[in-house]
Amino acid sequence: MKYKKIGLALILVTTFFLSAFAQRAKAIICLTYDDGLETQLSTVIPQLDSVGFKATFFLNSIQGSSQSDVVGQTPEAVLGWTKAARNGQELANHTLFHACPEKLGWQKSISIDTYTIDKLITEIKTENSILALLDPNRKERSFAFPCNNFLIGDTDYTTIIKKLGLVKYARAGGDSTSIISNFKNLNTMKVPSWHVWTGTTLEELIAFAEKVKKVGGMGVFQLHGVGGQVFQISTATHRAFLAYLKAHQDDYWVTTFSEAMDFVTKQ
Repeated sequence: MKYKKIGLALILVTTFFLSAFAQRAKAIICLTYDDGLETQLSTVIPQLDSVGFKATFFLNSIQGSSQSDVVGQTPEAVLGWTKAARNGQELANHTLFHACPEKLGWQKSISIDTYTIDKLITEIKTENSILALLDPNRKERSFAFPCNNFLIGDTDYTTIIKKLGLVKYARAGGDSTSIISNFKNLNTMKVPSWHVWTGTTLEELIAFAEKVKKVGGMGVFQLHGVGGQVFQISTATHRAFLAYLKAHQDDYWVTTFSEAMDFVTKQ
């Protein structure tokens, strides 16, 4: 009898989460933005707010100097990210200095090739502390690998930062075929995403979302600049894509990376 009750409880819990997702949408969409770029504060967040969407922003060190000569004036970036967190946007960890492999164009002296595990751990801890000041209500952080690289030398540091409890989930790289449909075998510390490149069109963004919907899965967009800066898509394209998702809310549940991962892992 005891085991039958446990089995029934598991069935009820599973049914609850599956039905909750079915009521929400046919697919999960996560909009994630890297590097804490100025265009994300000036363009992305206002556009998200206009349609009521929440997204995830993987931040590096926050700009500490103000453009003003007024002593004691809080930097606009600090105000911007604090307000974003207060309004429900997710602030997540992207390390402090965003070190990448030298082969990708990083100067050797600041590349990940010069790092030790201890140095990287210190960076992640420090960035978590910064995020805690900007976003004190969130107690656990998601993480994104700088340049989608998870190696220091020959060491995959994924399991190390997980065991230390520094991050809960981690987003990795991928392309326009990186659609998540097998949740049972999903590595929560290497969740694939589509790295959206400069000049990506509205039609391409929609096509990816529709492929996600077709398999009833999850699609993670890895975005950077909007209307400027690195890997940029146009302001109009971004706005139109948000409008498309808003118009198809019966099809897509647009949510933060951590909320989506909490949901799929509980299944």
